[in-house]
Amino acid sequence: MEIEIDGKQGALRGYLSQSGSKVKHAGQGSQILIFNFGIPVAKPIAGTDLFHKELVERISNQSGWTVLSILCSGIDGSAGRFSPMGWCNDVVSAVKYLIGEDEAKSVLIAGYDFAASICLYVASRCDFVRGVATISPVFDLSGYSAKPQLLASRAQAVGIKIPSKASDIVAWSQQLDDLDPAKSAEHFGSKQWLVIHGRDDEIVTDVDLKEFLTVSGVAAEAHTLTAGEHQLISDPRMMAILLGWMERNN
Repeated sequence: MEIEIDGKQGALRGYLSQSGSKVKHAGQGSQILIFNFGIPVAKPIAGTDLFHKELVERISNQSGWTVLSILCSGIDGSAGRFSPMGWCNDVVSAVKYLIGEDEAKSVLIAGYDFAASICLYVASRCDFVRGVATISPVFDLSGYSAKPQLLASRAQAVGIKIPSKASDIVAWSQQLDDLDPAKSAEHFGSKQWLVIHGRDDEIVTDVDLKEFLTVSGVAAEAHTLTAGEHQLISDPRMMAILLGWMERNN
């Protein structure tokens, strides 16, 4: 079902699936996964299932977990305008919403593409989040931090609302520096980190990702899918790996 979540810039749209056989553990409440699919790929986004409802329903039904997909600020009816740290605040708002609703003490979050860095940042700094899944992650944000207008153009091209003032976009440089995944890794501690990546990813090479994970020093559970490209959301192997990770983190 579609829901609204109170965010710092106003109401955020979400799609929530709760399995009838929802798994609960004494003192923990529901097991929860929150998905942030990030910047849409489709152009234009009108009429596109940005929630990925079928995937959310399948994961919920097969795991017994509560699964939420959120549309962050500026996307298709969610209030406000896009900014990197604004999206981090949106994920935190979603975490707090579900913890309050289901009396859960902790959740897992998952992010795709640019949103992988968003979710990694939140997981590294939010006590309620005990793990993060990063799917087809884009961890090198240096190009965007040097020229934030590139990120603004990418968002605007698919219909995401961006700030009207150029100075607000220039301010993203510092936000993106703060969002640097290498800095997030320094704060990650003993939390669980899953990485799913396609060997034939045309945006992030296998070599670059392995180098980042080695330098980060965090013991991530990394899976490289043979013949997998950047768009892994529809790959059944991705879902199988994600479900296995969720089960191990019950």
